[in-house]
Amino acid sequence: MLLTNYHTHHNRCKHAKGNVEDYVKEAVKHQYAEIGMSCHTPHQNFPQMGVRRMDYSDLATYFNDIEQAQKKYPQIKVLKALECEYFPHLYDYMVELRKQTDYLILAQHYIEIDGKFQDAFHFTKPKQLEVYAACIEEAMATKLFAILAHPDVFMTLYPRFDEACEAAARRIGKAALENDVILEVNANGLRRQKQTYEDGVRYPYPSEKFWSIIATEFPSVKVVVNSDCHDPAYLNDEYMQMARDMAKRLNLNVIERL
Repeated sequence: MLLTNYHTHHNRCKHAKGNVEDYVKEAVKHQYAEIGMSCHTPHQNFPQMGVRRMDYSDLATYFNDIEQAQKKYPQIKVLKALECEYFPHLYDYMVELRKQTDYLILAQHYIEIDGKFQDAFHFTKPKQLEVYAACIEEAMATKLFAILAHPDVFMTLYPRFDEACEAAARRIGKAALENDVILEVNANGLRRQKQTYEDGVRYPYPSEKFWSIIATEFPSVKVVVNSDCHDPAYLNDEYMQMARDMAKRLNLNVIERL
């Protein structure tokens, strides 16, 4: 099996350990073929996205760190990327970032309802899922994003897998198929450990019910298993293997490299 990871953070985002080289060294240790550095996109004037991300002034240095790792570790392909939220007013910025990177990851951590930004990790209402799916459809249609990170992150606090969850899964699966966007099985949700919900005990994400819909109704949608590691030690840990096993068990259309 070819080992790759395309969702990797570093310490400039203010909530991860290790620099770019630390992650590349860990990938080399485990004989990975490719690693993509994809830290959170910085913004010049968008405080609603929070402060737990690199400063805009760090962006050039971040890119330079990746370029230095590419030169220092020729035995592995090191890709330059960013993890982005999408809102229409960011379109031009996303276009510019895409020109400077090998790929962009879409990660819709936030949505806007009635002028207020809401966090996908705290969704509890069907309306939030409806807006979330609509945001993803709009973002995918731009053709700027290669991967949708943790598409089922909305299950983190959502009490049960209901009709709203099913509808969101189908809208996301359909949009991914139409726009050739890869969906991500995200190991970081497994690291959060199982929790108790109204419909039983489960991991916050990845959601087996979400992914069963993808596997059954959208079997040709491309899927990648990513670590979303915020510590070099998590790049190829037991939770990454659990995520790979889940994808295999559900017979998802897993691709090994971009």
